[in-house]
Amino acid sequence: MTQPTNQEIVQRMSGLETSVDQLIKAVDAMRGELSDVKEGVEETREIVKAWEAVKTGGKFVKWVGALAAAIAAIVVAIKGGIALAIK
Repeated sequence: MTQPTNQEIVQRMSGLETSVDQLIKAVDAMRGELSDVKEGVEETREIVKAWEAVKTGGKFVKWVGALAAAIAAIVVAIKGGIALAIK
């Protein structure tokens, strides 16, 4: 195996510098894309939180509706009982 000449070493180093510069540019581009992804994730989290709030509100409305129906049924039963007792 022969020793590389100074010119070959310079060419190889130049190639390495070019490769490193390309890698740095690629990493910088990925950082920008990562920032966009982070923003998208935060927006998605906000949407999920809003959806959970809507689901919780829906459960509450369903519960209140069932309670109102039960109260209405009790009132109707009491009125019916009173009506039968009066006759």
